[in-house]
Amino acid sequence: MSETPLLPQSNAVFLAAGIGTWRWSAASGEFQLSDDGIEMLQVRDDELPLSTDTILGQILDEDVDDFQAAMAQLMAEPGLIKVDFRALLDDGETRWYRAVGQSYESDDGRVTHASGVLVDVTGQHNAEQYFDTFFQQPNGMHLVASIDGVIALANSAWQLALGYTASELIGRNFLDLVHEEDQESTVAEMVNLSKGLKTLYFENRYRHKDGSYRVIAWSAATADRESVICAVGRDISEEHAARRELLQAAAVFNKSGEGILISDADGRIRDVNAAFSRITGYSREEAIGESTNLLRSGRHDADFYQEMWRSLQKNGVWRGEIWNRRKSGTVFPELLTISKIDGQDGGFMAIFTDISQLKETEAQLQKLAHYDPLTNLPNRFLINERLEQGIRRAQRRSDHLAIFFLDIDGFKNINDSLGHLTGDRLLSITADRLKDVLREDDSVGRIGGDEFLIILDDIASPNDATNIAEKIIGALRKPITLEGRSISVSASIGISMFPEDGQTAETLMSNADAAMYNAKDQGRDTFRFYSEHLTRQAFQNVLIDSALHEAMARNELRLAFQPQVINDSQTLLGLEVLLRWHHPTLGTVPPAQFIPQAERTGLIRNIGHWVLEQACIQGSQWIAEGLEFGHLAVNVSAPQFRAEDFVGQVKRVLEDTQFPPEKLELELTESVLVQDTDALIKSMRELRDLGVMFAIDDFGTGYSSLSYLKRMPIDRLKLDKSFVDNIVSDESDRIIAGAVLALGDALGLPVIAEGIEQDSQAQVLKELGCTHFQGFLYGMPMYAPRAEVLLRAHKA
Repeated sequence: MSETPLLPQSNAVFLAAGIGTWRWSAASGEFQLSDDGIEMLQVRDDELPLSTDTILGQILDEDVDDFQAAMAQLMAEPGLIKVDFRALLDDGETRWYRAVGQSYESDDGRVTHASGVLVDVTGQHNAEQYFDTFFQQPNGMHLVASIDGVIALANSAWQLALGYTASELIGRNFLDLVHEEDQESTVAEMVNLSKGLKTLYFENRYRHKDGSYRVIAWSAATADRESVICAVGRDISEEHAARRELLQAAAVFNKSGEGILISDADGRIRDVNAAFSRITGYSREEAIGESTNLLRSGRHDADFYQEMWRSLQKNGVWRGEIWNRRKSGTVFPELLTISKIDGQDGGFMAIFTDISQLKETEAQLQKLAHYDPLTNLPNRFLINERLEQGIRRAQRRSDHLAIFFLDIDGFKNINDSLGHLTGDRLLSITADRLKDVLREDDSVGRIGGDEFLIILDDIASPNDATNIAEKIIGALRKPITLEGRSISVSASIGISMFPEDGQTAETLMSNADAAMYNAKDQGRDTFRFYSEHLTRQAFQNVLIDSALHEAMARNELRLAFQPQVINDSQTLLGLEVLLRWHHPTLGTVPPAQFIPQAERTGLIRNIGHWVLEQACIQGSQWIAEGLEFGHLAVNVSAPQFRAEDFVGQVKRVLEDTQFPPEKLELELTESVLVQDTDALIKSMRELRDLGVMFAIDDFGTGYSSLSYLKRMPIDRLKLDKSFVDNIVSDESDRIIAGAVLALGDALGLPVIAEGIEQDSQAQVLKELGCTHFQGFLYGMPMYAPRAEVLLRAHKA
């Protein structure tokens, strides 16, 4: 089975961060889910590992067959599968999910496993349902077709008008139904549409399923960069017949559903029908004798009416859309056809239809296509279009443009703890606050989830962008009442500038996104400007994320051990366990680079467990060989320690490896102590009861409270390397180091100074009273075979 340079194809789908992932094994028939996937499906611990039957138990009966068919396809042969299904969750909610994955085969052609992603598509399905309900309204012939005329969507109104069901039309070219005499004009109108022009009113004849022809009036426009026609039509066959017979058939005149007005050559009204009165509010008696100007709305200028009369004089007819005014004063849109009446008593005949509902329909379609239904902000398509327009304006004017990529901090936690409705409410409030802060010419859109894109036109300098970013962050910090609770949220903002940071919309958005993640890394609730370094860093992070998923499976991770000594290397205190990663392509990846990535992606829990287990296995082997090493100091990350089952994991590892608990020291960074302190102390004491020791790493760099510190079962403090590097020349570092040593002495805790590389550093520390040392001066980190040589030397 072929592999990518960084990881097997079978796991390439795991790259999409923030999406639930799954893996299925043909050997066991079991599914493995990522933490996000388990959370999405609300899988209980006692249901793990998942079998196919367990998953089928959650799926609604109507969707079981589709899911089983997808599984059969997945097990039969390698390839890509996609299936949508509804799952009934424990809280009673039914949600739509989309599983996408790839199955893989061994060299002998058998499917061995499959992996993929799980996405919550409830919003998409709901939107499609709302669209379908709207689209299928029978009061208009809705049509979506390619620019060449191939029908993609057609609603049920076609059956009412022409006898064809939607299934009989989809995939068929609508030109096949157009009367041959109307095909040339229809093609000409399609050409206009392909150029981005809108069709306000167009008539042609369509063949009914019974062989007759009906006249359809259309309004249409193109979407998706002029490649798709969206049209709304109406059967006006009866109107055509009425126009032909109007002068001869008064009954048709009076019963027509369209307003009809007949005037003399000077524009004085001779007669109107009942529909005219119903639409305009003017009775027949009030209208006759008045000028047709009676209905003018004031929305059209003199040039509009002059062009109308020129067309009437030249062609004898004018068709188009016009705004008129009712007797009540309200303005309404109408489709109007004015025909010239020849003869001695000539004049004009106007037939019009109130298209207020059609306009509302067009507006709703426009909103569905371009606006986010939750926040009423422009969606990804529209805000991207505005960004491209802004870039073109800025290019013409040689102006600057600022792009903000904004992400709400901790939104997932709010969504998960308070519910999706509360999360939606938060998004709506955020949208309102953004609109209140931004200038009139600025644009803001929601591009998905809790992400917003802001476009700032006419930016004179980065300082302008800085001021607005600070206003936004300040506005979002204000408490919000949700579900009866006062909640404060924050946002991280990435900023890119045109033209310095990119010339295209795609580049500017990508760079602003990279800057936003940098703001997240810098502590959140802040903003950062883009730099080229962020792009390189983002690319490197993607590579590391990809490779890190397989590092343990490929045996690329190794443990190194660095001595900790007492009294200037006279006595071996213990060994700190350090993690090293050697990748065949990336080479040696520094821990400072891959550990933060592992914490962001959640891999740190598995990696941390592996480190603890391997360290205990190695320690037990050395004990069996009679080698004395003091203790093993294993670093534990915040996500790993805060996991609900961490204490249980440590107990199981100690039991499985037969490693003495009193020889294990867990190193916690000072930053771990600032959150959930009571729960942290409880876990520490439970492990301390077993004999496990604790050390606080990087002491002096965090913000831990001394009141909590004295309550914790701590055995050692570690003076951070940053205070040791310049301790010979920097008085401030000597003062801080002395204070930490004094604090340790007062609390009865030994202090280990780490990062010692020079004799002069060690001498200053000795003068300050330090007796525990660690650093290159006393021993480099070494792998187990070399460490064993050191241990045998100490034994001798």
